[in-house]
Amino acid sequence: MFRGSESRDGEEIQAAFSDFGGYLNAETDEESTTFVARILKDDLQEALKIIADMVINPRLQEDDIRLEKQIIEQENCRGCYNCTIRDAFYSQAYPNQSIRNPVIGYEDTVASLTREDLQEYHKLAYVGNNLTVAISGDIDHDSVIGIVISAFRDIPSGRPAGYPKFEYTPGELLLGSSSDRSTIRMGFPLTELSPRQRRAAVLYYDILGGHGQSKLMHELREKRGLVYDSWADEYRCAGQSILFIEASGEAKNMQEISDVMIQTMIDTAHKLKERDLLLAKKRAYSGFLMSLDDVFDRCKDIRTDIAELGHLCGWQKRFDEYQSLALEEVCKAGEIVLDMEPTIIASGSMRNMPKFNEIREKLQGKAVPTGKQKPGFFGLLH
Repeated sequence: MFRGSESRDGEEIQAAFSDFGGYLNAETDEESTTFVARILKDDLQEALKIIADMVINPRLQEDDIRLEKQIIEQENCRGCYNCTIRDAFYSQAYPNQSIRNPVIGYEDTVASLTREDLQEYHKLAYVGNNLTVAISGDIDHDSVIGIVISAFRDIPSGRPAGYPKFEYTPGELLLGSSSDRSTIRMGFPLTELSPRQRRAAVLYYDILGGHGQSKLMHELREKRGLVYDSWADEYRCAGQSILFIEASGEAKNMQEISDVMIQTMIDTAHKLKERDLLLAKKRAYSGFLMSLDDVFDRCKDIRTDIAELGHLCGWQKRFDEYQSLALEEVCKAGEIVLDMEPTIIASGSMRNMPKFNEIREKLQGKAVPTGKQKPGFFGLLH
């Protein structure tokens, strides 16, 4: 689309935003493509008109498509750490389902796409029932409504897109390597939790591993010096919500790292203090408040609210919902997570990695007998 519309070529589009002294870009994730612009409010009407023209009337010429395929080929990271772990997780948690595919696609599928494929996709996806427009700044709401209606008056209404019905299946995969660094990532499905349970789970994983002074960082790094990184966070993808918990450190320490991770998860669910919850709520408050300073973040929140809820949800209301959560609810959310069957992805040395079945049993609070180590091959020779 940045190569031009039926009425403007790509250079004219970029020149227009240069004249505005503004910024124009786009990004695609698993569930949407977002066009992002930062401009002065006096240029809003003309900028939105240009974006609407790109969205509604892309020219999609063969030469442009061929060039963009080359660029996508260069952007394909081909197995960087983050993409490898991401793809490994979804391939195990959602086997043989489209959510497992990387956003950028595969070399053969990208190469095989034709102009007709793109035109057909554009006709289905770029319609009014799939469009959300979010604008943040010192602007008059009623005026903005008129500008948006004028800019997008020619977009066909079309049919709203939806997600397939994905089915989560707990899986596991070890990505063996000779590196002296190893990683364990556990993913827990939060999709079926009620909205209040999910908010409680947010506070649970924030306390557990959502910041630099979290329980995981304290136990794994500050007390024991076992890891260089550990975190917990929720990732939403195509209607699915997953809680990721991860730790990375030296391969030789992975058994201890795993045991401390699990015990910290259990302790955080069962021994949470009111002060822990108070600080988590303060972090939520400061995060909500500081997000108001960034128009991009505000636009993202607006877009998400309208697309997912059908209405705006003010930051104060959102914070009040977190503020109302009691200690017992957050502890219960942690217990719910511990009762789930996680998908486990590990990378690094196979020799030092803990057994996945033992990780699962320990998460359930079961003691795993160590027993006497069996003699090795050379031991049997004596």
